[in-house]
Amino acid sequence: MEALLNSIMEVPLDESGLVSKTVSASLQELGRVDAEGVLMFCRKYIIHHRRLPLVRRTALLKAMAQLVRDNIDDVGRAAAKKLITLASIEMTKTKDVSDEHQEVASQLLLNVGHWFTKEAFDELLSMFQPKMSPFFFVVLALANLCKEHVHFMVPLLKPVLHTLLTMLPTVTDEKTKWVFCFALGIFSESILAYLFDIEEAPDPTVKKNLFFQEFSEAYDILFDVWLPLNEQNVSTAVIETLGQITHLIPFDKLENELPRLLPAILSMYQETASDFCVTQGLYGVLHTAVERNSEELTLQVDSLLANLHNQICIVAEQTADPYSQKQRKEILCCFKLLTPSFTFQIVEFLLLKLESTNNQIRLGTLLVLDHLINMVPLYMANQKNQILASMKLLLLANDNRVKGQLGQVIYTMARHNYLHLEGGKDMVEFVIRQCALPAAEDENATEHPLVAADNVVTDHDLRRWCEELMKLLTALPIDNVLWPFLFEFIIPVRCTNALATVCNSLVSLAMKRLESGSMESFLNYRENPNIPGPQALLTRLLTMASSIHEGKSRCAPALILLQVLGTDIHPAAPQVWEKEFPILLDYLQENSSKSVLQSQWEEKLVNVLFETLELIEDEDWLCQLLKELMNHLHSHYNFPQEKGFVYKCLGAVLQMIHSEDAVKRNLQEMLQTVRHNEALEKDGLAIGVGYSAVTHLDMVLNLLKEFAKLNIFKKTASYFQIIKDQEDIEIIKVKSTLISCYGNIMLCSPKDLTPSRIDNEIVENVLNHYNIKILGMKIEVRDLTLKLSLIKTVTQLAVACQPDKMPGYSFSRKGELLAYMQELIKTEPTEALLTPVRMCAINACMSLLKLQPQFGESKQLVQTCLSSVFNLPRLETDAIDEHPSLSLADRQALFNETLASLLDFLKQLLLCDLSPAGLQSVFASLETWIRCQKEYVRELAMETTLQLLVFYLEQVGTKEKVQSHSLGVLIGHMVLRCTDPSCVVRERAIESLYILLHIQMRFARVPVDQKGTEVEHLETIKDGLHQGNCHSMFRVCTDVGKVLSNCMPHDELLGLLFTLFPGLTDSQSNGSLAASIVTNVLITKRGASLTDVPEIIRALHKELQSIRQPHIARMGVHSISSLAAQHVPVILPCLLWYPVPFDRHIRDVWRSLLKDDSVAVPSIKYLLDNLKLLYESSKESLFSDVTNSEPHQPQAVICALHQMICHQGSDAVVEILYPQIFSTVLIHLSSSVQARLPRDILRFQADKKSFTLSHKPCHTTACHYSIEILQALLGEGKGAVTAMAGKGGWDLIKQAEVHHEGVALLAGTMANVAAPHLISIVELLTPVLANVHECQRITATAYFGELLNHPVVCELMLTDTLVASLLRCLIDDSPTVQWLAVKGLGHARTRASPKTEKYVVKLLPAMMSIMEQNCKANTLLTVEAMESVSKILDNLHQDYTDAILIELAMALQSFFESRQERVRAAAVGVVGKLLRFGSMQRNPVYLEYIYTALTSLLLHLNEKHEEVRQACKHVLALAGPWLPSERMCRHLQQLGFQDTDLNYENYLEVTARLMAEELPSRIAQCVKSCTVFFKSGQTEMRENAVTFASFLMHHAPAGYPQSPGANQMCKEIITLLSDHVQSVRIKVMAAIQRLYMY
Repeated sequence: MEALLNSIMEVPLDESGLVSKTVSASLQELGRVDAEGVLMFCRKYIIHHRRLPLVRRTALLKAMAQLVRDNIDDVGRAAAKKLITLASIEMTKTKDVSDEHQEVASQLLLNVGHWFTKEAFDELLSMFQPKMSPFFFVVLALANLCKEHVHFMVPLLKPVLHTLLTMLPTVTDEKTKWVFCFALGIFSESILAYLFDIEEAPDPTVKKNLFFQEFSEAYDILFDVWLPLNEQNVSTAVIETLGQITHLIPFDKLENELPRLLPAILSMYQETASDFCVTQGLYGVLHTAVERNSEELTLQVDSLLANLHNQICIVAEQTADPYSQKQRKEILCCFKLLTPSFTFQIVEFLLLKLESTNNQIRLGTLLVLDHLINMVPLYMANQKNQILASMKLLLLANDNRVKGQLGQVIYTMARHNYLHLEGGKDMVEFVIRQCALPAAEDENATEHPLVAADNVVTDHDLRRWCEELMKLLTALPIDNVLWPFLFEFIIPVRCTNALATVCNSLVSLAMKRLESGSMESFLNYRENPNIPGPQALLTRLLTMASSIHEGKSRCAPALILLQVLGTDIHPAAPQVWEKEFPILLDYLQENSSKSVLQSQWEEKLVNVLFETLELIEDEDWLCQLLKELMNHLHSHYNFPQEKGFVYKCLGAVLQMIHSEDAVKRNLQEMLQTVRHNEALEKDGLAIGVGYSAVTHLDMVLNLLKEFAKLNIFKKTASYFQIIKDQEDIEIIKVKSTLISCYGNIMLCSPKDLTPSRIDNEIVENVLNHYNIKILGMKIEVRDLTLKLSLIKTVTQLAVACQPDKMPGYSFSRKGELLAYMQELIKTEPTEALLTPVRMCAINACMSLLKLQPQFGESKQLVQTCLSSVFNLPRLETDAIDEHPSLSLADRQALFNETLASLLDFLKQLLLCDLSPAGLQSVFASLETWIRCQKEYVRELAMETTLQLLVFYLEQVGTKEKVQSHSLGVLIGHMVLRCTDPSCVVRERAIESLYILLHIQMRFARVPVDQKGTEVEHLETIKDGLHQGNCHSMFRVCTDVGKVLSNCMPHDELLGLLFTLFPGLTDSQSNGSLAASIVTNVLITKRGASLTDVPEIIRALHKELQSIRQPHIARMGVHSISSLAAQHVPVILPCLLWYPVPFDRHIRDVWRSLLKDDSVAVPSIKYLLDNLKLLYESSKESLFSDVTNSEPHQPQAVICALHQMICHQGSDAVVEILYPQIFSTVLIHLSSSVQARLPRDILRFQADKKSFTLSHKPCHTTACHYSIEILQALLGEGKGAVTAMAGKGGWDLIKQAEVHHEGVALLAGTMANVAAPHLISIVELLTPVLANVHECQRITATAYFGELLNHPVVCELMLTDTLVASLLRCLIDDSPTVQWLAVKGLGHARTRASPKTEKYVVKLLPAMMSIMEQNCKANTLLTVEAMESVSKILDNLHQDYTDAILIELAMALQSFFESRQERVRAAAVGVVGKLLRFGSMQRNPVYLEYIYTALTSLLLHLNEKHEEVRQACKHVLALAGPWLPSERMCRHLQQLGFQDTDLNYENYLEVTARLMAEELPSRIAQCVKSCTVFFKSGQTEMRENAVTFASFLMHHAPAGYPQSPGANQMCKEIITLLSDHVQSVRIKVMAAIQRLYMY
């Protein structure tokens, strides 16, 4: 544990505190195991590390405090004392109270003191003595300890207070003063808490007067000394402390001090956050004074009220500040505290303040009143009348905050029965007025209506709050105040916005009366003359219920109230209302207010009114209702919707009235009160007139004529005004109203309306009112209202004259009205759809088409309608609205309605002619729009076409077979749209195809119930249209093609194909997709029966040249490949005739042949056979006849092969023909590159020339294609990374001089990635070794040689074949082939030892022969042979002892003195390889060779070529173990470890001495061996030889100088004195000096 804690302590802390938190958490975890142990360790660590950084010390103390708090039960008393002592020491290190370290130490002491209170107190008390300087955190800790342990500390406070009092006069620091104030306050609160619970206290003898003296003295110092110093923080703390300690001051002293204390406290208010502390102190003083019934307080009450009121007014506006909230609560508590003693003074003071016009004063006063009424109701009860009377002053306040607070006071008064008194209804009326405030519906409501940002209360917030307040008031037991008083607010217009609230409250009150068992009538009109009558209530509530889109949910409350008041309105009303109103209410609940059309809702209400009026037979009651409706018209003059509804109600009532005078009088008044420029009023009037005409037709028609002749109608505008602007001309608006009246008269269809009156009276008057003429000239109508009125009237007229309503009626003016409608449609602008004119006009045309007689030429009318709708621009949802008069949503809805009207018109046109010619005629009009470039126009056109086809299919029959009629044009257009970019167009195209094929079946008299299997399949493929990707589109169009291939007759197939061919270049991006796919399917399904295939290919290829979409081009290519699969012998020669390089379409055709192996395999074989003919000398090329005239055709073969093999779909066929492809392409690449080695490298003789192709430049195209084919075979095209790509093999293989290196890399890669194919490839390449072309032999030899370097050939048992083939290459005429063969044979290896020896017997003699033959003529070949020998020897077992090794060693001796350093180095290297055969030590001949070679190697150690020197060092180190002397062995092996330059002469001297000592018998032989080098052509060799010989002779045994050999050697040395090189002569002189003994 200790080691772990030590590790934790050593962890360095970071600035972010993250490490500190982690250390603390670790200590907490360890503390759960042994809390006391961890604490004692931390204590010890702190004590021993006095210079511990303050940050770490603080963090450690903080962790200890946390650990103590969590594990105090596990800490013993002894440990606790130690911790308390530590904390006290750390806490009193410095008097800097800002030190966080001391605060943490204080917290540690308190946490320990929570359980060990006495120990903590004793420790603190020891540091709090009279003569000691007070420590801030000691005093603070004492106070907090007292607060936590009241029962323990209070009996011990006497000495603490005494000590504190002795220190108070000496304190000068503000922070120390603050902590003394804080401690005094805590001590006083603890004493009061102790005395309050004295029965449970341990010492019941403690009394309040026990502390009077101490706190009195403290009071004197605080108030008289500290407070006058005006130190801000100290003064605030002093005031708060004085409020706390006044409870422990003698009463007489407090009474004497109040005149000074209270003004001093009140003077401390500074409108800052510190005011809260001041108020707290004031509350403490007031509480004590009130509790002791202080007489002095009475004298100060006026000043207190003024100051407190001022403070409440200040904080009343600061609702968001938390300190202000606390201050407000504290001030209100002060008012509450004073109210029982000074009720009259306080109420009088507050009511006087209400008279102020300052909103802040009013707001603060209302806050106090609301609090006092609610909290001290008994004391405020006697002041109810005065309070209500004073509240009336605020009912007209303008500030919303004051209104809102007044509403709160009204609710509080209502709860305490104030509203029953006089003036209570005024309070209710005030709330209703606020509920009627206008408010924007889109304002964001806050969580609380009166809690708004920036202390701003909007009308919307106030209204919402008052609506909630009315709900609360209704729930209170004040029914006698609200009922029936609230009925007075139903009729006034000013209360319209509050009507929903009033109705809801009245319904709630009525339900309460019903629940109480009251069965009498709700309303007593006699006793309550101020409430409105039944007709007035019916008019007002029914009118309000009609406003479904205005107000705030007035409809449902008004209807519910009407239903509740049913009998009070009329005894007969409940019979209808109890049944119909619930239905209407359910309708409202099920449909949102925005989804219900206003006109539909009004119609439902009028129908209920009709049913109600039919049960009311009282003419006087109806006349009174007429009067109330008329009054409502006048009182709601500026409410067009309500007025329009009232006009409808008036028409319904007039229909039931029998008095003609009343009817005429009211109709005239209706015509005079309507505002003709308000559409809702005008329409309501027209409907009302129509209702009244049902029973009073003649009177209504005559009244309309008279109204047209009034003087107001004769007031015409000027000519220029009518030409310029018709919107504001009253005469035109009146005309519009009259035209609408005639239309509604027709719609209501009175029984006595005859056809003659329609033509001669109604239609004539309508057209006369519409045509504007001035001075006999007809003026163009531009007024929208007039246009719409004419269109609507024409539609109503056509509906009224339908054959089912007027059988046999022939409308003679049908063509005239159609011309009017067509002109209206034509004049509508197509830039934007802003009016319903075209929609209504199209509807009118549709209605007119139904009338007799039949309309003649309709083409122009149809084009006008289509152009007017389809030319409208699309409405973009994110577009900027350029027409604020009509929102985007409304414009979209208008467009949808217009489109539906157009469709209905076209259907009606079809009904007029259901023959195929009629269908073709309508489609001919739509054809242009189906091909439109605009997507949304095509969508509209296709949707319209589909709907028409469905409609046509529903109407067409199967009775007669249609002869010689084809739907091919329609089907062709639908196919092109099956892959339209728009999903909508695609779906509609498929559905239209389905319908068209069914129509064709109907034409063929197929029964309706008989379903075509192929045709029904179209229904199942529509799901794929939603995805919109190429795959799904391909699948869908394929299915369409299959359906058509089965449904189309054979004689129409070719025509359909040539119809679809132009579709490949359709103007739409995807339009050609369907054509290509369907063409593909038709060729695939029916292509075998087609003739003249080349002509079809040429036609398709021609179309492909114009196609810019790759996927369409691919489909066209696929069509050609489908034909090729069915006509292979014809297609391949045809495709090879296209020029090279192939265009992309021909390339795609070649690639497409791979899709079917049965086509791909013969195609590739065909190309391979032709490719072989290009490089085989024994055969003529297939294209020999055309080569002269068209030289690109031989390239066409490799180009076509490249397109097929390099395609990603060639895997299967490549796997089948892999060996043939690889071998053929590799040899073709060799012929293209013309592989060779530079002559200066090989250095062969001029007379040794082999037959080869003339060196032509590499054919770039053929080479490129061949390489890419080989790359595809290796898988590089699929992302595989091979050695060829990584080592630049492809760049090497296409260069003639390094072609063989690339081939070697290729062979190595093949051994790794294509091992299964190697056997077949070797078989195919073996004949190439006998080919006449050298470049091809070079490629095959390089490939075979590299294969031998890979183990896979052993596994495949190819070694024998490869070795045999390469051995034959050694006798090739080409030195390059020989060199590659030698290099390859060096790779020969096998896992079986016997076979290795078999190869050695063949290979080593062959290599020695090559070395001997080429040692002078071909250095490269000689060196390569030696390197191959080295590789072969590496593969032999070291126990191998064949005599061939001795022959090899002897043969190498001659190469030591070769002029070529590479040869010498290679020969030395081979000797090193021979030394690994340790079993040869038993062969004396081999040993003798070693000694002979040793002298040569020592002499070559100092030649000028580094490569030779390093080889000699290596071999000499290997030769050491062969010598019988250990010293010589070590001496030679040191060469292998020596990296620095060799001191050659010194080394020779040491070697000579060692040889004389260890091998004295070999001295004479070595000296003799040196003489051989005296005649060497290399200067350094002559120098080395004479030097080494002199050293040997110098150290020779004693008898050697007298030997004959020594004399001869001396002569040889003397002869060298005449050497032509000075350096040699110098070495000779040095040698002679050494041989002084001779």
